[in-house]
Amino acid sequence: MTASGSPARSRRLRRTSVRGWCSSRGSARDDPETAAASASAIAEALAGEPHVQVAVGPAGVHSDAPETFALLGEVAAKPGLRRRTQANEQVDVEVALARYGRRPLELLDEWGWLAPDVTLAHLCDVTPAEIARLAAAGVSVTHAPGCDLPMGWGVAPTAAFTDAGVAVGLGTSGGGSKDAGHLLADARLAMQVAPLVGRPVAAREALTWATTGSADGLGRPELGHLTAESAADLVCWDVTGVADAGVADPLAGLLWAAPGRRAKHVVVGGEVVVRDGELVRRGEREVAEALRALLRARGPAA
Repeated sequence: MTASGSPARSRRLRRTSVRGWCSSRGSARDDPETAAASASAIAEALAGEPHVQVAVGPAGVHSDAPETFALLGEVAAKPGLRRRTQANEQVDVEVALARYGRRPLELLDEWGWLAPDVTLAHLCDVTPAEIARLAAAGVSVTHAPGCDLPMGWGVAPTAAFTDAGVAVGLGTSGGGSKDAGHLLADARLAMQVAPLVGRPVAAREALTWATTGSADGLGRPELGHLTAESAADLVCWDVTGVADAGVADPLAGLLWAAPGRRAKHVVVGGEVVVRDGELVRRGEREVAEALRALLRARGPAA
C-alpha cells in the first residue's frame, strides 16, 4: 500500500467514500527528514484544492523508524492533518517483535500514534485487548480485504471492531498489492469473509463501512450519509437488470447480485460528474490514456 523510493514516488492517492481523493504522503524506509520536508511541501501545494484532503502516512513500524513517526506527526499537527498508517499485518507483527520485542500497537501508542486523528489499516492480527485499546484511544480503522487476502495477511475481525465501538471504514488499497479498486466488490468480499473471524455481517453493515465509516475515518462528518446537513454527494446504480430480478433487497443486491457493476450517475458536491455511466468532464479513453502515459513516464517501480 505504500510506495517506496524517491519522495515524488511516495505521494499516494487513495479513493475515500464518494467524494474526491485523500492524498497521503507515505514514507516506506525514506529518510525521516526527507519524508517530513516532502510531506510539508505536498500539504502546502494541495492546500485549498477542491475535493482533496491531505494526510500523512508512514508505512508502519515494520519499515519506518520512530523518528519518521515523530516528524510526520509534527507535520500533521501544524495544519491539523489526519494521520494514517498500517499496523498488525503478519509482516508488521513479525518485524516489530524481532526489532523491538513488542507488538506494533504498543509501539504506536508509545510514539503518540493511537489517537482520534489516526486511522490504522489492515489490523489482521489483533487480540481482544488490543481491540479494546483502539476503542479507548478513539482510533478509526480501515478494512482492506481485497489486499489482505491475496497478500496472505489474514482477515481483520471487523465485526469485533464495530461491536467495540471502533469506527470501521473500507479501503481498496493500492496498485502495489491489488490490481483493481472497486469498492463494491471489496464490500462484498468483506461481508463474505467476516464469519471466518467472527459473527456474520449483513450487506447493509458492509455498505455502512464503505460510506459512513470511511467518512468517520477521514474526520468528515458531512460525508457518507444523506441528511439535511450532509454534502451533496450521491451515487446511483441501476438495479433493474436481469441480475437483480430475483433480489428481494435491492441495497443488498448491490453486493450479492453484481458487485462489479458501474455507477449510473455520480454527484459530488452537487455537481454531476458521471451521467448514464459516462464521465461528464472528460472522456474515459482520454483519462485512461493519460494514466497510461503517466505510468510509462515513471518507468518500473523501484
